Amino acid sequence: MIIPVFDIKNNMCVCGKSGERESYSELHSVYGENIDEIIGNLKKSGASVVYIADLDKIEGKGDNSELISEINEKIPVLLDNGSSSIEDIECCKNICTYPILATETMSDLSEINRIFEEINYNNIIISIDIKNDEVLVKNDDIDLEDIISLINNAKPDYTILLNISQVGTEKGNRNNIIRKLIDKTPYTQHIIAGGITNQSIEEFKKEGIDNFLIGTILHEGKLSPKYLW
Repeated sequence: MIIPVFDIKNNMCVCGKSGERESYSELHSVYGENIDEIIGNLKKSGASVVYIADLDKIEGKGDNSELISEINEKIPVLLDNGSSSIEDIECCKNICTYPILATETMSDLSEINRIFEEINYNNIIISIDIKNDEVLVKNDDIDLEDIISLINNAKPDYTILLNISQVGTEKGNRNNIIRKLIDKTPYTQHIIAGGITNQSIEEFKKEGIDNFLIGTILHEGKLSPKYLW
């Protein structure tokens, strides 16, 4: 499954490289010149879901929830908006189909485990954010083994493995952390993200991984038609 990627800032689709958010610029896509066109054309061409990161909400500088809710009415949204509590997830359920719990904004693993124990909702996704070959976690006391235990205990249907350093670079997505996570979390389906190329899709598919977040090569029209959707 190919999942189109959007970052939203100030109610506008933006794109960038390597997670350097202050330098993100307006997205120019072969699918359209504005959000409505892009969403409409992606859905028309066969996309079944989209991934959105609400950069303003993640950074505590604003909120694009109204726009995201409108998008979700047209096509199901996987949403990373910095959610880290039961209250956050309950709010997310009103604006998206698939709330994401990302390590970047995780500070309390007991709260994350409580979310999976107390909320009867199968669409919650965990995202493992990796930058400069380290897991990016808000709480420095949480390490990779803790994250692996979280995934294996919660058993989410999907787990995103996002190499933030590779976002927008078209350099592929292979490192030891991603390899270890794939090997040690067998009870979830992995979604690979960050710098994905046609070649890396082919390589991961040979390993039985079929889910990818695609931004740059999709919006530039470089994604091979054989991988749609």
